[in-house]
Amino acid sequence: ALPQLGVSQADIIYEVLAEGGITRMLGVYQSVEGVGTIGSVRSSRPYYLELALGHDAVYLHAGGSPDAYSKIKSWGVTALDCVNGPYEGTLFWRDQWRRKNLGYEHSVVTSGEAITTLFPSYSFRQQHQEGYTYDMAFAENGAPGGEAAQSVTVPFSDYKTGLFTYDADTGLYLVSEYGQPYVDGNSGEQVGVTNLLILKTRCANIPGDEYGRITVDLTGGEGWFACGGQYVPIRWEKGFPNGQLRYCTADGAPLVLGQGRSYVCVVPLNSNATFS
Repeated sequence: ALPQLGVSQADIIYEVLAEGGITRMLGVYQSVEGVGTIGSVRSSRPYYLELALGHDAVYLHAGGSPDAYSKIKSWGVTALDCVNGPYEGTLFWRDQWRRKNLGYEHSVVTSGEAITTLFPSYSFRQQHQEGYTYDMAFAENGAPGGEAAQSVTVPFSDYKTGLFTYDADTGLYLVSEYGQPYVDGNSGEQVGVTNLLILKTRCANIPGDEYGRITVDLTGGEGWFACGGQYVPIRWEKGFPNGQLRYCTADGAPLVLGQGRSYVCVVPLNSNATFS
């Protein structure tokens, strides 16, 4: 799937396990103007739907598990599907270079221009409901005043480990994976974020699932928050299925993030991040 496209401009990237120890990223965009190509777009799972619902977001995907399709209906998710929907060839298309060189399943893309152009012609709700607020506090300096976090290693599985290296000149954590910088294929730019959140939770195989699909418990747990080269332990919770993720410090005070982009790693309970 690499390089992924448009990821450096996502306001939030959620990285969560899928099957076989691999991960997938869910990008949240407040605006897609000027983003360029976005992809590759992959198939849905119920826990990605929960994350999208927490933002009252429009969810774009290409296929999904049977359970995900069931939850899209029962939870009322505004979900635009390339595979089983009327959107292929307009909102989504298959990049022919990626199809030839990376495989059919890695070829679906969309773009900020396509979304901006086509969304006004669609009939779903495109404004937040009256009274909706995103309950998160931000500060110009979000460093939490904890221990040093110049380098953070985040194991997701035996297959995937993320590395976040703090760059004091920019105030960003630069993201690496598979021993290389995690770059946006549109620009060649390494993804950099102000806030790094690591959420530990129960991830379990679905008994009898022939594809090795998993469940991810997003109701709450413990984790860590890093910003400005420092980190602290945190607690987090999320109402099911459409509640917002809420973060607090170990003593229960609401967490304050730094102004900028965020990267949220959702990892199994046996994953232990290391900080140096």
